[in-house]
Amino acid sequence: MKKIDTIIKNAYLITMNGKREVLPGACIAVEGDKILAVGDSSLLKEYQAGRVIDAAGKYVFPGFISTHSHLFQTMLKGLGRDKFLLDWLNSSVRVALHNYDEETIYYAALNGCIEAIRSGTTTILDFMYAHPIKGLDDCVTQAFEDIGIRGILGRAYSNVSTFPPEIACPMVETEQDFFDDVRRLEKKYRDHSRIGVCMAPGIIWDHTDDGFREMRRTADELHMPITMHLVETPDDDAFSQQMYQEDTIPHLEKLGVLGPDFIAVHCVYMRDEDLETFKKYGVKVSHNPNSNMVLASGVARIPEMLEKGITVSLACDGSASNDTQNMLETIKAASLMQKVYHRDPSLMPASAVVELATLGGAKALGREDSLGSIEPGKKADLVIFDPISPFSNPVHDPVSALVYSSSPSNIHTVLVDGKVVLENGHMTTVDEEKILREAQRLGARLVERSGLGNVQWGQKMPPLHIG
Repeated sequence: MKKIDTIIKNAYLITMNGKREVLPGACIAVEGDKILAVGDSSLLKEYQAGRVIDAAGKYVFPGFISTHSHLFQTMLKGLGRDKFLLDWLNSSVRVALHNYDEETIYYAALNGCIEAIRSGTTTILDFMYAHPIKGLDDCVTQAFEDIGIRGILGRAYSNVSTFPPEIACPMVETEQDFFDDVRRLEKKYRDHSRIGVCMAPGIIWDHTDDGFREMRRTADELHMPITMHLVETPDDDAFSQQMYQEDTIPHLEKLGVLGPDFIAVHCVYMRDEDLETFKKYGVKVSHNPNSNMVLASGVARIPEMLEKGITVSLACDGSASNDTQNMLETIKAASLMQKVYHRDPSLMPASAVVELATLGGAKALGREDSLGSIEPGKKADLVIFDPISPFSNPVHDPVSALVYSSSPSNIHTVLVDGKVVLENGHMTTVDEEKILREAQRLGARLVERSGLGNVQWGQKMPPLHIG
């Protein structure tokens, strides 16, 4: 009998494999960071495991993949509400940006990663554009290390000279500094099993044309993805028309930036020809439905993208525009948004959105060979879903239950890279209560330093201080 690390037994598997098999009474054998075998109870006679997880009465899904977040925004939940995108940014995020330090970034990322894991997220791409001082990206990757989540740092560059004068931040880095730091981070995490790096140009006005060209050269050299906010609102094309006399996507095409390693975020204001361009270059899409609704940005043409064979993934966006890293809310919203907008209940069924949250995310990241489904050889990123919860009970269809009637209380156990990071509803890698209390303290400090505070019923809400 071969000795291995972990066996999950008596599981009801939603595999998301090529046949989309559903396997009741199944076992998963895990060795190191990978799935060694998937089968029936005979695996218990073949392998002896150091840890045996009994998943009787529970469902097992592949870990969810969120392809866009801003974890530093965790400290700004609930601020700047009820405004369009740029007004929201100018009344919350941009005001606070220059008051971030290492401690605040680190605890914001820890808090956000706990939220993500508690909603079944095992992989998160964090679009990190807060750089009032140097070295803050390493605070996010340290949080990835300590929590145990699979994290991709989207190293961003934000042109703060475009901020309104009254909230302008001092420039602390140049475009060349950005490229130098991308190379430093890529070298640092090149061989890491869970942490990776990609380039994240903030928006069309954040880089020069030469900068975008250099980005494509760097991506090709380092085999590194590029992710970018794209036509989230009409402001992108308005700027591009003013500067380049053409819309954003045609301009990026002319610069040679687009490709199958390009993850375009939001993509709300897509024209027919833009869809064809995405199809031509194999561009991937990160769909952020909750954020798009909160900011009234609009409804992305997701059903049409899928019909054309464009890869679509799901994401929560930052917690200052979505107010949560709860991937279960994003999964549900992705379905309901299209149904009500098109007045067609057949659009985006439960099976389709679960696919976007798993395989769609894996394909968007270029990691479909290792993530997104429960199959031998793939990473052991797994979510054990307990149906016995007042939110979902009784469960007749696990996929529909996950999409339409679940909550973080259903997420029983989570494995990332073969290691248990949430067990029976409890974080195993960190002291969760300590992190939450520290995040509350630092969030209150950030808001006070920034002169922010939510205004309700005509009065500014005082901060809550927790001892």
